[in-house]
Amino acid sequence: EMRKNFVANASHELKTPITIIKGFAETLHDNPGLDMEVVQGITSKIVRNCDRMDTLVRNLLRLADIENLPISQLSSCNFLDVLESCKQMLPPVYPDAIVEFIKENSGPYDIIADPDLLELAIKNLFENAAKYSKGPAKITVITKRLENNILIKVSDKGIGIPQEDIEHIFQKFYTVDKAHSRKLGGSGLGLSIVETIIHKHKGTITLESEVGVGSTFNIMLPV
Repeated sequence: EMRKNFVANASHELKTPITIIKGFAETLHDNPGLDMEVVQGITSKIVRNCDRMDTLVRNLLRLADIENLPISQLSSCNFLDVLESCKQMLPPVYPDAIVEFIKENSGPYDIIADPDLLELAIKNLFENAAKYSKGPAKITVITKRLENNILIKVSDKGIGIPQEDIEHIFQKFYTVDKAHSRKLGGSGLGLSIVETIIHKHKGTITLESEVGVGSTFNIMLPV
């Protein structure tokens, strides 16, 4: 049943941009004398939908790779270094976003992990926080070393998520507001990728959110 739903969702998400591209391509083919300004408007829409499909396919392939994470990719790494690297990657995309780190104790914060995958997961959370914030995003990251785990809280003051959507938010292709998400370039796979990465590291991730107040993702990773 899950496989059927996944194939149906993937087909639907790919079919929409393909239909749009086909329609615009036929318009260009059937009307060779179109004004250059109109042509540029059409071709920009074609490019935008190609980019959307490219993102979707790359995310699907990435999910497949993560599902088959080999133990040889794991190594000792400091989670604070991962957080700092993600913080450095945010300004080129969201220059006004502010990221604040709060260490509740001194650690240590060393874990056995694939640092590139953890970086991908945290970067996804940072970008989501910035993308769904009105005005300059303020992201707070709290880290705390527990006896056998590291607790990471990633909080924002964004638009928040309705309570009825929280239990579905990590499902593949699930978006709270499809039109808004599509406008911002979302594929509905980002949080699914995050959850898969955390689970592959034997960790857990949960969400607390309130509409108009913001969201907090709680990640627990074993040391």
